[in-house]
Amino acid sequence: MRIDINDIDDITVVTVDGMITLGSDVQLSEMFDKEIARGRTKIVLDMTKVKYIDSIGMGQLAGGYTALDDVNGSLVLARTNSKVNELLRLTGLQNHIKAFPTVEEAIDSL
Repeated sequence: MRIDINDIDDITVVTVDGMITLGSDVQLSEMFDKEIARGRTKIVLDMTKVKYIDSIGMGQLAGGYTALDDVNGSLVLARTNSKVNELLRLTGLQNHIKAFPTVEEAIDSL
């Protein structure tokens, strides 16, 4: 999995490329920790290039949401595919982590 980070004013756009699964989950967790440590608490996760996400990956999203919420931050998703949307719905995470069709709409929501 590859992670690219781009700061736009006070919002950090994180583009994930690959699969968010057991084994790659540590990268995502470390990214959330590093961004919070540098004071970046508004994060848009661009999911365009996410090919697959498993339950471990969903747990990492939930963990990132919780870590950001603990510092009064926010996590939103952009350009999720139908499988990710279904997993958000099935896990109940759609009540906490909002998904938007575009990065621009996700940024505007913050």
